[in-house]
Amino acid sequence: MTTRYPVVFEAEDSGAVSAYVPGLPVYAAGDTAEEAEQAVRELLALFVNDRRARGLALPEPQTDVKVARVTTARGRSTVAILGPAALLGRERSAKKAAAARRNGRRGGRPAATHQTR
Repeated sequence: MTTRYPVVFEAEDSGAVSAYVPGLPVYAAGDTAEEAEQAVRELLALFVNDRRARGLALPEPQTDVKVARVTTARGRSTVAILGPAALLGRERSAKKAAAARRNGRRGGRPAATHQTR
């Protein structure tokens, strides 16, 4: 069985990184992002194993992650709430951009360049 929980990482002013799993009592910190990730991974495993050992079910994830896009123009800010895919942006690889140019706006596979009889 696989359950997916969101993990939040926050950089502190001191340079340390905090990590936690929303909705679960799993909090960790490290001097670096890698240390915080390792620590939260270990603590989440301990939490899950403890719940199972006591015969308790794992809580279902209740967190819905959204992204706030803040746009400021002419001294005024507007906020849009978007899905997490917005974090990936619109950038494309050079290979994907070249394929899109060859393919035009048709989508799917390019048309065949030869005819069969």
